[in-house]
Amino acid sequence: MTVETKKLGLYGIVGVLAAVLIITGILFSGLRLPTFVPSTGTLIIKLTDAPYDLEHLNITIDSVSVQRVEDDTETWENLTFVNDVPEKYFDLLALRNVTMDLSVTGIPSGNYTMIKMHIKTANATYVGGGNVTLTVPSEYIKVIVHFEIKAGEETTILVDMQAHISETDRLSPVLKATVI
Repeated sequence: MTVETKKLGLYGIVGVLAAVLIITGILFSGLRLPTFVPSTGTLIIKLTDAPYDLEHLNITIDSVSVQRVEDDTETWENLTFVNDVPEKYFDLLALRNVTMDLSVTGIPSGNYTMIKMHIKTANATYVGGGNVTLTVPSEYIKVIVHFEIKAGEETTILVDMQAHISETDRLSPVLKATVI
């Protein structure tokens, strides 16, 4: 055998070995090689909660309180509204990308676990007309959030209230509270 024939044989063996390694790698990687061209495609349908077509979502809150928990005892601390008004009336949609101070109240130091707001009235004005009086289940909106009040310090809670109105004109907002 000549050197050229030996080289050719060696290259052939290396080529076959490389092909076997590539095919084995593809098979063990889980990739499936197509065996036919499909005649169908895949349809994906997704649902989402579309934003409400509202011009206004007016709410009147006439009480706010926070739940204090100390040694397995729960007590409620009533808060006052900013400017000592008896109730707070506002358009929730006007608070997009802005904040409104609802209460700035001195309360005892300790651990707190919930904010509760009593909704006196709620109504919605739809784009294109139509005003609807809304009901609030149990008349209260509860925000579960853990925070601690420390003596001499300020704690700020930001409550993000997003409207959710059912087909039966019930206001059940989605609430997210963040301790700042």
